[in-house]
Amino acid sequence: MKSQKIRTEDLLEKIAKQTDGAEIYELHTVELPVRFRAGALESVKAVETAGRALRLIKDGRLGFSTTTDLGDDTYLVQNALESAQYGDPAPFRFPAQQPAPTVQCFDPQVEQMDEQNLIALGEQIVERIKAYDATLQIEVGLSKELEEVSLCNTSGLALTSRRTLLSLSVSATRAREGDILTIFEATSWRHAKEIDGLALAERLIERLRLAERIVPIQTKAMPVIFRGPGVLVLLFPFMVGLDGRNVFLGVSPLRGKLDQKICDERFSLIDDGTLDFAPRSAPYDDEGVPTKRKFLIERGVVKQFLYDLKTAALAHAQPTGNGFKAGFMGGGFRRPPTISSTSGIIPPGDRTLTQILKDLDEALIVEDVMGLGGGNPLTGEFSNTVSVGFLARKGEIIGRVKNTMIAGNVYDLLKDRLIALSDRPEWIFGFAHAPAIALDGVSVASK
Repeated sequence: MKSQKIRTEDLLEKIAKQTDGAEIYELHTVELPVRFRAGALESVKAVETAGRALRLIKDGRLGFSTTTDLGDDTYLVQNALESAQYGDPAPFRFPAQQPAPTVQCFDPQVEQMDEQNLIALGEQIVERIKAYDATLQIEVGLSKELEEVSLCNTSGLALTSRRTLLSLSVSATRAREGDILTIFEATSWRHAKEIDGLALAERLIERLRLAERIVPIQTKAMPVIFRGPGVLVLLFPFMVGLDGRNVFLGVSPLRGKLDQKICDERFSLIDDGTLDFAPRSAPYDDEGVPTKRKFLIERGVVKQFLYDLKTAALAHAQPTGNGFKAGFMGGGFRRPPTISSTSGIIPPGDRTLTQILKDLDEALIVEDVMGLGGGNPLTGEFSNTVSVGFLARKGEIIGRVKNTMIAGNVYDLLKDRLIALSDRPEWIFGFAHAPAIALDGVSVASK
């Protein structure tokens, strides 16, 4: 039988006598995942996790260890002290308590949901998609998560918070002779009212309808409209380039570009950790630094890089509230904090997607790709296989493309080749909010 849980305050007091500074992060999560496979309920299994992470500074070096035994601190402290002998230099101090924005992260309605609620929602989604096409292979995943976090350090910081998260993913696979198509939709939010399972199913069905006809596409440079998850092709290299660690190391092409114009002035990018109930929002990051809303790119001009405590100290900059542990929910205590974006916001333009398409003789609409990071994100280069893409001519979508790749450089395209941003942004998997982005001169290759 495990002994009674050790109070973090007592543990911190003990460690303070042996170190130059210390931080204790404690996480308790309860997750209820429900999964449907081939349209039928496959599994329901509640998972509970509790853990503690200790990060300390000893003789100017960082030590780190974790444990799931909250009743015995012996190995937690010993391992952290030993790892500090070989740890990275610690050029920072753990922060004192600071004022932070009020951010709503907990929804009682999510807390009260049980497995029957989740199963019922999954069944509704499956039945709606089956009503469209009973031959589809349908998979649905739903998950309710409750999280309790506490963070305290030897600088006097003491924080606690409770958070909820409701996640939903749906995929449908259609197999026909010579063609296998999978359409995927997903969302997550901390508030139950933001999750509309039937609306997600309708969006998936609409994409299936558009994909009925397969059409050829020529290999050439042409206008491409990035929409929904397709926008992440452009966003991913930006987040790599704006990562303060990459800037400090000199591997980001944005190094030395602060306050310089690098994009069309119609393009801006915001990192916002203060949006109520957004899945990556919280008053503080996992190092105790307040989150905030900040322009990374404002009207084409680089305004801010993302920093955690360590990288900010190395770069002689201020931390930006972007030091988060691996994963924003569940199991994040197992690794030290690293730089991570919160909610990526791209402000919309003033033209509808229909208007943009009507002004183009021909355009490829990229809605999803196979994996991100193809090409060289550090230089802004992307090269991706299109998993869901549609060809449009004179404002009308005429069919789906197959065996097609796209390539280009994000920085070059957004500087000189931006056609338009649509006027209706949408949430992408719950962590990015962006309009459709139309770019000219994207390389398109088809077999």
